[in-house]
Amino acid sequence: MRTDNLAMPLRTLSLLLIGVVLWGGGQAEPAEPATLGGPTEPRVVVHVGRNRDVRGFVKHEDEDFIVIRTVDAEIESFSKARVLKIVRLVEPEAGQRGVVFLRDGQVREGVIMADEFDHVVMVINGVRSDLPRETVDHVTLHPTFEQRFAEYKRSARSAEDRLRMCRWLMQERRYELARAELAALLDESSVPDALRLLKLVEAQLALEGDLVGTAGETQDVQDDAGLPTMPVLTHAEVNLIRVYEIDFERPPRVAVDPETIATMIKLYGTNREIPASEMERRALYRDDPLEIVELLFKLQARELYPRVEVLTEPWALNLFRRRVHNTWLLNSCATAHCHGAPGAGQLFLHRRRHKDARVRYANLLILERLEVDPDWPLINYDDPMMSLLIQYGLPRNQARKPHPDVRGWKPVFGRGGQRMLRDTLSWIDAMMQPRPDYPVKYEPPSLMPPAPPPSASGEPEPPREPR
Repeated sequence: MRTDNLAMPLRTLSLLLIGVVLWGGGQAEPAEPATLGGPTEPRVVVHVGRNRDVRGFVKHEDEDFIVIRTVDAEIESFSKARVLKIVRLVEPEAGQRGVVFLRDGQVREGVIMADEFDHVVMVINGVRSDLPRETVDHVTLHPTFEQRFAEYKRSARSAEDRLRMCRWLMQERRYELARAELAALLDESSVPDALRLLKLVEAQLALEGDLVGTAGETQDVQDDAGLPTMPVLTHAEVNLIRVYEIDFERPPRVAVDPETIATMIKLYGTNREIPASEMERRALYRDDPLEIVELLFKLQARELYPRVEVLTEPWALNLFRRRVHNTWLLNSCATAHCHGAPGAGQLFLHRRRHKDARVRYANLLILERLEVDPDWPLINYDDPMMSLLIQYGLPRNQARKPHPDVRGWKPVFGRGGQRMLRDTLSWIDAMMQPRPDYPVKYEPPSLMPPAPPPSASGEPEPPREPR
């Protein structure tokens, strides 16, 4: 009995020590919503009792206890045996479907846009619904395409399994992936059905030639019915942007061919950054590709940057894809009723084929290069909070530069959107500084109405005096 009596105080003391460490030695912290939880900290709603829910970020968890920092910036710990339920909030990808289980037993299925502390946002048959957290029990997500594809790849052991996977890719309209998988299958074995399917895939890709063009030329994409053809980027331009955004502290995988190294030595052999001896120069061919890229940057050998192949997405661009572009920019700004439609006006964003990097990086360049207001850049790298992209997403009573009063507009960064605000600020901070000037010729498209025609005399009509 004496041992049992001591066990609980010791465990309680352990949790108190955890709380002190997490709180920073017991010193008070300001409750700033923008810094409560990191971008990777799990979010939970702890049902403590019938009339009490605690919402926050998981700071520590084991089999018996969970410690969270609440949305009010307080540390609380709970014995799992003494709470009714722990609901873990989900992080949906753009367009990911799922199921919302309501507390009254109802079930709703649709596209899950956000699972927030205060509410759940979902789209059912094109209609957006905001469900208060008090009515929601929990949310589950259907597997993403990437997850299903990875499972297919893992379990496809026979040629028939791989052929079945390629048929599924066809159904999902992932024709580029289907072509690559079919080509790999035919390289290893002769499968007549695979050859026939490959011909179908090639025919489909030929029909969808709007994103197939000559390397180095700006390609076009038809976004939606009623929209003119809009320019997007090429694969080479996507790769070049990735080169400029390489972060050596969190580097992507890169490849540099021997010919590029030889050209570098030939063009910059007199530079002191290039070794003088033949032996040291030969050693460059055995160096880590990242070290060669770093050397190219020191030399400012910009004519050789396009020859660096960036195999995985740099950190900041990955944040843009997952936390901004696919999370809220497409769902809130680039909709058919806003900046992704014929009435988009000056700011137009591509929606169709948004998972294609050529389309996504075109949207990035639009945000970087379009001037909506000369005093308010869409992305303010010096003061991210003053970005027009941020200001237009805030509730009007919180913004220094409120969004124009248009029908159907809702703030992205309202009470339930603080996590998206934090993620967006993190992305802007992560982009390379000082900002590089990408050598990509791209002009943001505009759907502004044409200027009024000149008067009969050939002179433009004078502006009307304000009333």
